[in-house]
Amino acid sequence: MKQWVIPADVTDPAGLKVENVAVPEPGPGQVRVRVTALSLNARDGLILSGPFGRLPGSDLVPLSDLAGVVDSVGADVTAWQVGDRVTRGHAPNWVSGRPVPFGIGSGSLDDPGAAAEYVILDAGTLVAAPAHLDDAEASTLQVAGVTAWNALFGANPVTAGDRVLVIGSGGVALYALQLAQAVGAEVYVALRSRHDDPRWKDLDVAGIVDTTESGWGEHVKALSGGITKVVNTVGWGILNECLAALEPGGEQAVLGLYDPAPQAPDTMLLTANQLSVRGVAVGSVAMHRELAQFMAHHDLHPLISEHVAFDRLPDAFTVLRDGAVFGKLVIDL
Repeated sequence: MKQWVIPADVTDPAGLKVENVAVPEPGPGQVRVRVTALSLNARDGLILSGPFGRLPGSDLVPLSDLAGVVDSVGADVTAWQVGDRVTRGHAPNWVSGRPVPFGIGSGSLDDPGAAAEYVILDAGTLVAAPAHLDDAEASTLQVAGVTAWNALFGANPVTAGDRVLVIGSGGVALYALQLAQAVGAEVYVALRSRHDDPRWKDLDVAGIVDTTESGWGEHVKALSGGITKVVNTVGWGILNECLAALEPGGEQAVLGLYDPAPQAPDTMLLTANQLSVRGVAVGSVAMHRELAQFMAHHDLHPLISEHVAFDRLPDAFTVLRDGAVFGKLVIDL
């Protein structure tokens, strides 16, 4: 089979290489999955450029998110059969309940990723692909979908009539937009560019704010009357602008890795308005299953920016690096 590898000294998409290796065999409690689609996340670009998620001197099979078909089952596997369409939970040791440490996930450090024609997975981490989604759509659930689900519903769940602010036009942001609207929330968007993109009108957003303008958080608050929940996909560098957008008692879910530099919080604003700030790192296998059921119930389809063939994976990394995405970037096998 073919698999893509990031060689140890490579930090640019052009340096990715294809290897021909033996098709792996599942052991007890494992299944072999024939991969049919992959999707890229911001983390994958950060891992390629390093040093985040890389071990010095080690090659790495990239990517974590996949959809596929069970091709072979190992001993003691009874929950899955050959032919089942599946996705994978991102945090295998966080099945449900309170968060537990799970590292960065597959496709990082010493944990090989999914950029291969076949992969071996622990049966307990599999989640059935929603029947109404095609393989490309299903491949986007694992990180972007589950992260948005956790941000919106993992604590202080968003409900009908709430006001949600999402930052940017990436996979997590647009997942959060769709999920929030599905429960009857009003969604606002904060962007550095693409404010006039006609797709925002199609998505029925309540308002758009330019994050290059000073005091944009207060502008969001004036426009919306106060945000119930901010889904901060950028990071800690915009902490206080996001706090300024919140209504009293509101929450900011911080999940972005683009701007990890710490910013001292406006403690007077936090205290006076009784605001909450919560870090979000993907989510549990149970959250993944809840998301899949929710998507099926509401007939939601994730927004896909572009399809790229498996043999053009470096091109997909280039598109990701250049920021030319509106939704999810998917690799078709």
